[in-house]
Formats: sequence, C-alpha cells, structure tokens
Amino acid sequence: MNIATGDDEFRYAQLGAAKLPGGTVFREPQIDAWYVAGGSRVLPLDEDAVRAVGAGGTTLGAYRARVATAYGDKLPGSPYAERGSAGGYAEGSAVAVPAAEGAEAPWAAGAGVLVLGALGAAAVRRSRRAGARA
Repeated sequence: MNIATGDDEFRYAQLGAAKLPGGTVFREPQIDAWYVAGGSRVLPLDEDAVRAVGAGGTTLGAYRARVATAYGDKLPGSPYAERGSAGGYAEGSAVAVPAAEGAEAPWAAGAGVLVLGALGAAAVRRSRRAGARA
C-alpha cells in the first residue's frame, strides 16, 4: 500500500519549474532523491539528489549510466531476482500467470519505470495547468 502524505509532489514540482522551466520533475525512490530533467540535463532538487549527481547536476546520459550501474543487477533474470531478493511470493504460492512474449528482456523493466515516471510527471503538469486556469 502506498499512502501519500505531505506536499512533496507539489513542492518539488514548483522547485523544478523554477530551476528548469518546462522540465520534468521525477523521484528516484531508492534513495529518496528528487530531480528535474530537461533537454540533456538532470538537476538535483534536494540533498539526496545532490549527493547522487552533484550540485551542478549531470547530463542525461551520465544519469542513465549511474542508474544502470546502481540498479541494473536487480532486473528480472538477474542472480538477485533469481535468489528471491527482489521480493514477491514463494514458488508455488500463487497461480502462475504466463509472461507476455518478450517480457524477459531486462530493458523492459527499466522502460516500465521510465514510462511510469513520465506519466506521473505529465499528471503533475496537468494539475499545475488546471490550477493556473482556476
């Protein structure tokens, strides 16, 4: 279950808009870091992000490389996932559901995370636009 509390989404959306107008604000939940990305730059919005990419931010390519290094070994099919460290249910405890064709591709998990982040950012933008019209 995920229960949202506080004003993080709103506050970081405002910080991101001020720091990089038109950028996309996103969160790296593993380290609770908030960023704004636009063009080829990723800029930090909090102390956790500064520790990850530096006060001046980084290029989008360098950020992608950092994330791949930090989390790439956790993708489906990795030894981490095969030994059950990725979570889920014990073998045989649930009804097996066939995987979609090609779902075993490691990039699919990363792409899914990026899509969810983009959808969240789009929702924040729509919310800001709706608030500005009111």
